[in-house]
Amino acid sequence: MRIPPHPRKILIMRLSALGDLVVLTPIFRRLREQFPEAEIDVLVKQEIAAVVANNPFITNVLTFTTSAGFCSWRRLCRQLAERGYDLFIDMHRNLRSFVLGWYLRRTPRLLYHKPRLLRFLLFYCRWNRFPRGFRLLDSYLAVLKPLGITTDSNTLTEIFLPGETADNARLILERHGLTSDFVVLLPIATWPNKLYPLERYSEIARRINIELKMAVVWLGGHFDEHLKRLNYLVPGQSVRIMGETTLPEALGIISLSRAVIGNDTGLTYAAEALGVPTVLIMGPTAHETGAGTYHPTSVEVFTQLWCRPCSQKGDRLCYRRQRYCMERISSHQVWEALQSILRSRT
Repeated sequence: MRIPPHPRKILIMRLSALGDLVVLTPIFRRLREQFPEAEIDVLVKQEIAAVVANNPFITNVLTFTTSAGFCSWRRLCRQLAERGYDLFIDMHRNLRSFVLGWYLRRTPRLLYHKPRLLRFLLFYCRWNRFPRGFRLLDSYLAVLKPLGITTDSNTLTEIFLPGETADNARLILERHGLTSDFVVLLPIATWPNKLYPLERYSEIARRINIELKMAVVWLGGHFDEHLKRLNYLVPGQSVRIMGETTLPEALGIISLSRAVIGNDTGLTYAAEALGVPTVLIMGPTAHETGAGTYHPTSVEVFTQLWCRPCSQKGDRLCYRRQRYCMERISSHQVWEALQSILRSRT
């Protein structure tokens, strides 16, 4: 089907995950610049809608709760088909997007092509056929090439928060006795292989308290069992905020911080999209899996190994005697990275 040169109503779909949606955010600005009069709707998971809810380049944010079931999805698809979109941009390519595509079968579409073969060759044959300098964002922007939108190495991720979000975050921090500068630590991840050792995070936290005279906030959700084992807690200096914030409140806390140190997880990518200097610790993942930073104030910390990356999400069991990709990253390396990003802001 012919792609319209000047689409009037555009639907973009990306249901998961938090980090992927953050990386996708620059395309909304680029689409708005290219088509200033178009209606640009975005379909996302309800749980992560806060990432795009206040984006000025989006007309409508449409949400779906994946636990609602397939019948609810079909009902939503029928409703979307009645909206009269003249361009569907599928940035997910899963079963749900296939079903939605059937309902929008008369609508021209652009599709994101996941590099499944390249990743198979990399993970199982140790043969890296990815182009040099590969970035997930470039793959997203490449989808928009038929619309005259080109890849730009200076394109940055971005999240916009309403003013009351920061106010709510301050109230939460005050309840924990925090009123001065602080650094957010994100020792969390969906998959255990992406967890940097908690004791090394504690070493970094102590140095932040003692040498930088700043507090640290350990931020996590209800299901972050790893964070429950934290021993280094000092009232007003080393505070754990776990499972007591909504996503907007967590983003608000991050936006108020001086810097963020985190594993390869969605909130870490959200931090730099909020303009906060960020240290990203990468173990089993790499640029080829979609990991990596985009802002000049961010630093990546990793160890170059023949076995890395070993899986797209870090969900594959490590087949070596230990997780060298994490164990060989010292707390001093992360500390030096933190100091470098703080110096860049002075």
